[in-house]
Order: sequence, then structure tokens, then C-alpha cells
Amino acid sequence: MNYQMTVIGVAIILVYSALVLLFIVLPLFRMLKKFRWKWAVLGPIAFTLLAAPWAEEYWISSNFHEACQDAGVHVYKKVAVEGFVDDTSRRDRDGIKTGRWHFDSKSLADWDVRGYRFQENMLKDGGVIHVERTPLGIEASILDHPTARYHYKYAYQPTPYKTEEQIGWKLEKLEMQVVDSETGEVIAKDTKYRRAINIAEGSWRLYWGLASTTCEGSAPKPPDLRSLLYHYVLIPVQH
Repeated sequence: MNYQMTVIGVAIILVYSALVLLFIVLPLFRMLKKFRWKWAVLGPIAFTLLAAPWAEEYWISSNFHEACQDAGVHVYKKVAVEGFVDDTSRRDRDGIKTGRWHFDSKSLADWDVRGYRFQENMLKDGGVIHVERTPLGIEASILDHPTARYHYKYAYQPTPYKTEEQIGWKLEKLEMQVVDSETGEVIAKDTKYRRAINIAEGSWRLYWGLASTTCEGSAPKPPDLRSLLYHYVLIPVQH
């Protein structure tokens, strides 16, 4: 379990508990002093208020621990491709330069090392910028629709800059996918989970930038490919 409680956080909870007893439980006790079943009323109220900070941390930690069992890179199928669609950052069509891109020799060499003949990047209007390696260099054109079958994308991206999916209190999921656009099949995914700190810890730790913890799974994750899921599954066709 990934409990995140510090001495300061515990102290804050103890202060909170003292305030609950002093300003809520004690006044209610005085009001109900002559009521025979006063503890039947006060007991649940006091228990709920006093247990809430501890219960919050337990809920976050246990659910984060369970979610993290699914974290990591999962490859279900590998395919040989000429190219693919990158749908992780859509651009406007206006202002895109088409025609021959005069890449320097290093840029061309880096492209050739990757091995793909072309790559398509999605545009906001549903078209793509199609960038292809030719004998003369790199040629860029704009197409109204993607031609590549396999798409590299976020599993959740309701807005251009929102890719973390809220899956519970203080819990988020971030997942990259490679999807077969013809069948809708997810052939690979790279899943991460993030937990935020509880309210008591957040009352002081946010000032120090210690606001979250992420689990990324254990296998496989070569450092140079960790953020490039498609390298695992989209194998360039060798010519």
C-alpha cells in the first residue's frame, strides 16, 4: 500500500480532531445532556468526523495500489507497417508548410533510423499532414483523411491539453494506445496511474510541490522508448 502520511499530516489531523471534539461534539453533548439516547446520536457523528481523514487516505492508497496492478506497457499484437498516424497533438491546417522539407543530413539520418516510410499527424479538422521519406528528401502534403491503419493516441483526450482521466477521488489514469482504426482493436497500451495527496497532507505539502505519485508498471520500459509506445508494436517494413 502506498500510504502518504507524514508527522506534520498526522499533527494536522490531531488538531482537526481536537477542534471537532471542542466545537461540534462537546456543544452537541451539552444540548443533549438530558437526552437518554444522546450517545446513539453523538457516536455516529463523532466517529464519522474523526475517522474521515484516516478513511480518505486508506481509500486513496488502497485504490491506487489496486489500479497500479494494471500499470505498464502491454503489447497484444505486433504488426509490420510503412507508417502510422500520430494523433497525440492535433494542429490547425493553416500555416503548415507543404512540399519538400529541406532536412539536414542528421535529420534525414534520424528519420531513416526510425525506419518508417511515412508518418501522418492528425489535424483539428480531421485531415492529416502526411510526411514521407522520398529519394529526394522529406515530402509533406495535406490529406483530408488518414491513410495509415494504425493510430497512436491517448485513450482519453476530451480537450487538446486534458489527457488524464479521473477514475476516483484523488486518482487519475493516463494511457497511450496503438489502435487498429479498421477494427477498433487496441493492440498495445501504456498505462500510468497517479494519486494525489489527501486533504490533510495537501494543506501543507502543496507548497513544496509534493502533490502526486505516479506508478508506471514494471515491464517492459527501456528508458528511450518509454513515451513512444508505437516502437514496441509498429515494426517498420524493411525494403
